[in-house]
Amino acid sequence: LSHFIEHMAFNGSKNVPEGEVVKSLERLGLSLGSEMNASTSQTDTVYSLDLPNNSQALIDQSLLLLREVVGELTFDSEAVERERRIVLAEYRRGATFEQRRRDQQLEFLLPGALAIARMPIGNPRTLETVGREALVSLYRRYYRPQRAILLIVGDIDVAVLASKIIGRFGDWSGQGEAGKDPDLSYAPRQRQPDASTFTQAEGGDSITVYSPAPFDELNDTVANRREGGLLALARGAMLRRFARLADSENPPFRSASMSYFGLLETVDVATATAAVRPGGWKNGLQALEREWRRALLYGFTESEIAEQVAVLRASKQAAAQGEISRTTEELVAQLLVAVRSDQVFSPPSSDLARFESWVSEATPELVQVVFRNRMKVDRPLFFLSTSIPQPNVETQIPAAWTESSGIAVAPLLAGNPVAEFAYTDFGPVGHVVRDQRLATIDTRIVTFANGVRLNMKKTAFQKNSVLVSLRVGEGALGLEQAPLGLVSLMGAYTAGGLEKHSVDELRSILSGRTVQGQFSISPDAFGGTYSNTPDDLQLQLQLAAAFMMHAGYRPEAERRWRENIVLSWPRLDANAQSVFASRGSRMLLSGDRRFGSDPDDGVIYRSFTELKDYIGPMLADGAVEIAIVGDIDEDDAIAAIAETFGALPGRKPNFLLHRSDRPVSFRAPGDPIVLGHTGEHDQAQVSLYWHVDIDPEVDPQAVRVLSVLASVMRLKITATVREELGVSYAPSASSTVSSTYPGLAYVVAGSEVKPEDADKVSLDFRAIAAQLRAGEISGDEFKRALAPSLEQLHLHASSNSYWLAVISEAQSRPDSVDRSKLSVVEAGLRAVTISDLVTAANRWLGDDKFVRATAMPIRHGPLNE
Repeated sequence: LSHFIEHMAFNGSKNVPEGEVVKSLERLGLSLGSEMNASTSQTDTVYSLDLPNNSQALIDQSLLLLREVVGELTFDSEAVERERRIVLAEYRRGATFEQRRRDQQLEFLLPGALAIARMPIGNPRTLETVGREALVSLYRRYYRPQRAILLIVGDIDVAVLASKIIGRFGDWSGQGEAGKDPDLSYAPRQRQPDASTFTQAEGGDSITVYSPAPFDELNDTVANRREGGLLALARGAMLRRFARLADSENPPFRSASMSYFGLLETVDVATATAAVRPGGWKNGLQALEREWRRALLYGFTESEIAEQVAVLRASKQAAAQGEISRTTEELVAQLLVAVRSDQVFSPPSSDLARFESWVSEATPELVQVVFRNRMKVDRPLFFLSTSIPQPNVETQIPAAWTESSGIAVAPLLAGNPVAEFAYTDFGPVGHVVRDQRLATIDTRIVTFANGVRLNMKKTAFQKNSVLVSLRVGEGALGLEQAPLGLVSLMGAYTAGGLEKHSVDELRSILSGRTVQGQFSISPDAFGGTYSNTPDDLQLQLQLAAAFMMHAGYRPEAERRWRENIVLSWPRLDANAQSVFASRGSRMLLSGDRRFGSDPDDGVIYRSFTELKDYIGPMLADGAVEIAIVGDIDEDDAIAAIAETFGALPGRKPNFLLHRSDRPVSFRAPGDPIVLGHTGEHDQAQVSLYWHVDIDPEVDPQAVRVLSVLASVMRLKITATVREELGVSYAPSASSTVSSTYPGLAYVVAGSEVKPEDADKVSLDFRAIAAQLRAGEISGDEFKRALAPSLEQLHLHASSNSYWLAVISEAQSRPDSVDRSKLSVVEAGLRAVTISDLVTAANRWLGDDKFVRATAMPIRHGPLNE
């Protein structure tokens, strides 16, 4: 019912008519679901507003709406009935095997606990029958000042805002008798080792070990934070051990993790999980048992703890150095965590100081003491998630654990010293042949003698933070004539390590440094985006250059990639969304195998040998463009590039491709797509796709018009399909126009629905498209559709991510910079008119121009046509 009340908060109050809560904020530039949202957990409901600016009008309106939410909701009977359908739609949306698995785990771990009987979504029997009076009663008993906390962060005058809060909330008082706190006491009963099994074909395979203990609500003290830090060192060392096992020749599991936490303020749990192959639970479980016991008996080596100290120190140093430029979102999130967990809110600099005050005493012996205290294993419980039926396995699992415990384990050897990074010399330092500044966007562009391009923008938005974009060659476009699957295999590229360093060696070498071992593929380039500190920029560039020129292509990475592909097959039709992503997208694009996936594609037959043959020449001399944005010293950045990418052999002068020469062929209008999925019997997806013919480089204004048109369509769909009919929780509409794949451009309206509602919702979509063609767009709808996009532009102006996107191709495609300028985009958006939208709707959204795509549970056939 608390969750139901959360929904009712958007359905009218004493001073705000029903339907106006969301609309009033949309007019001021907020979007439902992103800038305005709410959520309910077992312990609280949070209403959040992420304001696009600090105007007094917006602050006043926000405080007014929040005051209405907490004390003035009207719970109109008709609104309750409409919202009931929406809440039930949300329930259906989440009623998946993943939810059933979570429920089974909690019931197994906490039998009889109140928390697991009170999941926030509720149960359908209650949701279908609860009356207005029950909601009002709960609201009046628990929505009270004594239970409310207001968090506000931003560019504000505290004294002025405090006065506004007092003026708005000062008269709020509870009505009637206050609600009592529930009795949350729970005494876990003594249990013998036991196991529970969840079987689902597409659910994956894992084995989890739990060692529960009575819940200890520790006070937030310096000593307890120190103990938490020591436990973090132990956990990090365990994760490194697990990673080595997963990378071994014949690994017992695919991956593994370990943690310690308080579960729903009911029990404390020490736990470890191994992702295994189908039927491979025993090897995974026994490997967990042996490594867990090895650490309890013998602890950790000095090198292990030193590595984890470096990792934790680097994280805390980066946070402290960036403390002054934390965003409002980050601060609110941190404040909320502190409030919810009764912790002292403390800045990163003080966390770092506390860490340094004790870390010199963090000996392996002390870490082992904390590990033994928190991570002891007493009467373990086991949860198996399996994709294949395994009769009587519940009795076999505890026996396998006991069997493993009888096998002796030895202490871990000290290991070899951490190697020096081998890739610091790429040849004679490159020299600059072009150096100029683009005044309009305050960006410095540099070209090196070997053809490498560098674009830099110094900003003060985030202290001690640098973003890097690396673009090499043509990416997936360069592989369009290659065997299908090499693009997918690029996902395993960095897992193969470097010629002179395995992935495990790199983990040790790079521990404590803010760098990413990433080198991937995008539609039109190889490379990646990296987030660093200024001190680690040179190492990041060295690492990226090493991956470009000296990849390791180790067979274990290829093996794991192939295994992941095979294990993903049962999930391709696990629900409506996955079956469309894999098969529907390909059918929509007339069978184009660049999109979607199918086990018959033969992807698993690709190899690193093939990949190297194809991409090796591309990487050896492909064009390179690097962009760096953030807290940088420009001359230092130029020097770092000169010693890495600038020192490489000569590159091609230009990127050969930025768009495919194989246009996408859209499915013919009126030719429906009908797919079947093996998921829930009451879940379906229906979408209407209207193909559009727009070249974003030739006519960017048409793209803006289309985006606003889709936003208006979304507002109308939300009002009709969600609010009026209540048949879907989150219907949507959006537009897509690709600059890489000609022809990949469309407007789509889609919704999750019950199978029996698919036809009706499809007709509703068509009716809304007809309204748009007829010009039935109110000035208010137009304003609410346009305002969030305009407000978002102002946020872009102070975003490193935005500027990185703008300058990433500033030399190779200077026209893209002009199209991306905020002033150009804003002028274009403000130039859009309702008449433009109507013209676009009549051109593209005809009633004879759409493709209907439906994904139904298999029992509803006909399927996979």
